[in-house]
Amino acid sequence: MEYLTTYGWAILVIAIILAAMYALGIFNSSVFVPRARPGSCTVFRPNGTDSSYNINLIGTCLDNLPEYIFRSKGVGDYVYVPESNISSSPLNIVGNLTITAWVDPIGSPYHDVVDKEGQYGMKLDYNNQPHPCLPSNFTGFCLEWDSNGNWTGPGAGIPNSGFGKWIFLGVSIRYNSTTGTSTKYWYANGQLIREGSASGEMQYNNTLFTIGAISKDSPNPGYGEAEWFNGSISNVQVYNASLPQSYINQMYQKGLGAPPIYLHNLVAWYPLNGNANDYSGNKLNGLTDNVVFGSSWYNGYAIP
Repeated sequence: MEYLTTYGWAILVIAIILAAMYALGIFNSSVFVPRARPGSCTVFRPNGTDSSYNINLIGTCLDNLPEYIFRSKGVGDYVYVPESNISSSPLNIVGNLTITAWVDPIGSPYHDVVDKEGQYGMKLDYNNQPHPCLPSNFTGFCLEWDSNGNWTGPGAGIPNSGFGKWIFLGVSIRYNSTTGTSTKYWYANGQLIREGSASGEMQYNNTLFTIGAISKDSPNPGYGEAEWFNGSISNVQVYNASLPQSYINQMYQKGLGAPPIYLHNLVAWYPLNGNANDYSGNKLNGLTDNVVFGSSWYNGYAIP
């Protein structure tokens, strides 16, 4: 009986240790896959920035998961792109646009993922706060897709979403010059979750580009001011085209570390793997404010 008691305690201790290791993500398959070093893959534009002629990827571009990700504590942590001439920036996109990013919200606040305030913004809401969601009785995360002329409209409920789960987000807008209207699309984990209309064509403005916070119209460092994102953000991509769902789903299936798949209309690419550099070849490098790039990020991520 004494031996049974001893073995029973040993088994209990082992079970507790295994449970703790599981909670820490030790048994997540993502722990054991190769990691991409910062800057290991980049877009090469032989004819200079903004040129798409002979554009290609160079380096080690194998869809490997990143070694680091952007991690925010929720207040005052963000990436910003300092630009002296905002009006001529490639990020000042008119008409057609696609934004994608991987996010892992861990708590409140959880709002701005990408923002160019007053022009376009991809954000998260929760339980119809701070903005409404469709369907109206949806509980959980909602994807908010703001564009000028259609700001803070109802978001789209994200199925099977929750805190501590990585989500692949995407939004796009397509302008129809014949009708003078635009169509907006909301995506989550490769699937179209909402489609809606917007009046007119999306226009540029003089606000700057931020990740993890709202932006404002100042070219000076430190212009994140509110609507912070509490959690992790990775692999932000911006295109000056409305990519079809097949492309969005392909990006999701390739996983969190995948490089861009449609280089011709790529404007900016922020892997956020240890830095805020733009690897699109357009040299739209970002700067950080209080950002930590963490390496133990894989808990809650499952390879698609």
